[in-house]
Amino acid sequence: MKFEKRFGYLPLQKSSAGEAFVSDTDNTNWCERSGSRDRFARSSNSLRAAALWLLQAILFSLSVTVLVVSRKQHHSSAMDCVFRLSQYSPGLEALSDDYQTVRFKGSFSFPSPYKGPPTPEVDKKWNEIENMGAIKISAEEFSRLNASRHAVRVPSSLGGGYMALPEFVHQIHCVKMFWAHTYPDYYVEAYNRSLENPEEWHQHMDHCADLLRQKLMCDADMTLITYNWISNHYQPHPNFNVQHKCRNFESAKEWTFRRRIDASSLKHHYFTRPEEETVVDFKEPPFDPQADA
Repeated sequence: MKFEKRFGYLPLQKSSAGEAFVSDTDNTNWCERSGSRDRFARSSNSLRAAALWLLQAILFSLSVTVLVVSRKQHHSSAMDCVFRLSQYSPGLEALSDDYQTVRFKGSFSFPSPYKGPPTPEVDKKWNEIENMGAIKISAEEFSRLNASRHAVRVPSSLGGGYMALPEFVHQIHCVKMFWAHTYPDYYVEAYNRSLENPEEWHQHMDHCADLLRQKLMCDADMTLITYNWISNHYQPHPNFNVQHKCRNFESAKEWTFRRRIDASSLKHHYFTRPEEETVVDFKEPPFDPQADA
């Protein structure tokens, strides 16, 4: 009893069967404490699940943001490269930064819709890429070209702005003309003009050849041609089937067509010298953009 009193020990009550039991009050308190622990555990689990879901949502959003930003940065940096390495033109904005990988069909035997012998079908293919017509550009676009300050303006009745032409259209015209003159029996009219005005014809040919020469030297294509052994040939033969990185020509063509001057309402389908305003005449197109007549 001394031990019991000293340490406050109380023996368990005995049931009628002599077994020890917890009182109803203690049992109720234990259940309440246990329920509180379960509710706290469930609440903690719910909070952890919500936190994990929120974290996953944040990580997913960050991943999507990083992907979008990286794509935009790639597009921006690629287009910055296009603009940095090119003379300004509003047409550059129409070009995709995703250049196409194209293997040129360079072997003599490869067919092409642009090769001879000439036919109406071949002429149609050339006309689709050569005869696009002049386009119009805005005054702001013109101001960035460093072109002749006395350049031809488009009449306001046709939309205003300045008259222009993408270089590739003229370059294709020159190539087509060289090719056509190898078939004088088909392009009889052009051949007869060369005979009637040989000096003018040679000037035209020299003009085209020298412009293409300047363009090729300007671009200095460093793509490499390799060589193969060909049956019955004792020297290495160049393989002109070379892979290139190319701009999207269809995009350039579509942009040109969208900007084309619609002169269908005019008598000769082109506009002439304006009568209501003074223009500056030159003997030759000026080399200096600031030159006057």
